Amino acid sequence: MKKNILKIMCFIFFISNISYAQFFADSGASDYIVEFMKIANETTQNMNEYSNPKCVFTNEELEHIAKLYYKCYDENPVCFNDYVSEEHKKWEQIMKDNHYKSDELRPWMKVYALRNQLIKKYGMSFAEVIGTSAFLRCKFIELTFSRYHSVDLNSDFRVHNFIFVIEDVMKGNKFFSIRDTIPILMIPNSESPTPDFITGNSYLIPANTLLGLQDDSFNIIFNHLNNSDDVGKMGISPKVFPIQNEIIKNCDYFGFSEMNWNKFKVYFKEKYLIFD
Repeated sequence: MKKNILKIMCFIFFISNISYAQFFADSGASDYIVEFMKIANETTQNMNEYSNPKCVFTNEELEHIAKLYYKCYDENPVCFNDYVSEEHKKWEQIMKDNHYKSDELRPWMKVYALRNQLIKKYGMSFAEVIGTSAFLRCKFIELTFSRYHSVDLNSDFRVHNFIFVIEDVMKGNKFFSIRDTIPILMIPNSESPTPDFITGNSYLIPANTLLGLQDDSFNIIFNHLNNSDDVGKMGISPKVFPIQNEIIKNCDYFGFSEMNWNKFKVYFKEKYLIFD
C-alpha cells in the first residue's frame, strides 16, 4: 500500500514539474527581419490584392530573399510575427487616415507576395519548408483539453493539446532538443480537423508559432503544408508523417511514398537546409 502511494506521489510530482520546450524571442527585430520586410514593401508598391509584383528578380536576388525568409522563421519567428503585427498596426492607421480607400496591401499579404516569388523559383514545398520554424520527430504521449477565451470574438473554444516527446530535431535546434516534452495546440473545425495519432508511435511534425511578444497562447502549432492540389480545399488536417520501423511514410508531399529514416534525414538536409 505504501509503495503504491509512493508511486502515485512520484507520478504527480513528475507531471507537475514537466518543463515544456517552446519558441522564444531574441530581443529586438533582427537585421534580416528588417531587410526582408523592406524588400517586401518595395516589391509590393502600387500593388493591390488582385495584382502581381512587377519586380523581376535575378537568381542571386531570389537566393538572397530565400535566405532572409529562412532566417526569419528559423532563428526568430516570434520577433518576426511581432514585427509584422506592428507593421499591421501602422497599415490600419493609414487605412483610417485615408477613410479605408487606400489600396496598400496588408503587411502579411506583402510577405505572401514575396513568398510567391520563391515558390515560382524553388517550388511550393521548398518555400513552405524554409518558412516552417521546426521539423520535429516526436513520440505521441497523450491528448488533453483546455479552454481558450478569445477577447476579440468574446467566445470560448475547446483547445486540443497534443503532448509529445521529441526524439530528433530536423529543423529548430535553437528552440528544441531531444527528450524535450512539447504541447502542440490546435482548435479544430470542419475546415481543419485534427490529425490522427496513436499513443507511443513516432511522427515527423512540421511546427510553427502564433506567438507574438505580447501573447502567451499557442506557442507551438501544427504548420499546414499544402500539396499544390490541396490549396483551397476544406476538411484537410495538418500534414504529419508517421514513422514505423524506421521508415517515414505518407511522404507524397516530398515527392516519394516512403524512405528509410536515416536516408530521409540526409535528403531533408541537402534539399531544404541549404542556408544553415
